[in-house]
Amino acid sequence: MTTITISLPKAIAKKIDEKTKEGGFATRSEFVRNLIRQYLSKEVEPPYGSDEWWQLAEKKADEDIAAGRYTVYKNVNEAIKDLHKGN
Repeated sequence: MTTITISLPKAIAKKIDEKTKEGGFATRSEFVRNLIRQYLSKEVEPPYGSDEWWQLAEKKADEDIAAGRYTVYKNVNEAIKDLHKGN
């Protein structure tokens, strides 16, 4: 195993200590290793606009459509009105 040393502000170190205890981790290192594993296991999105980004966007759109996560509007004004509801 390789050792990596980092410097953190005291407030962050204190928060790590709290989360280490809450999570039942034996040490800070164990907690941080767990966070890194979780982060690295997530799908990393390709650079915006790249071929890979477009392929992923199309895949996500296809999944949304297949799952019924879309809205059909009668006209553009209805769509715009729906967009303004969020404000």
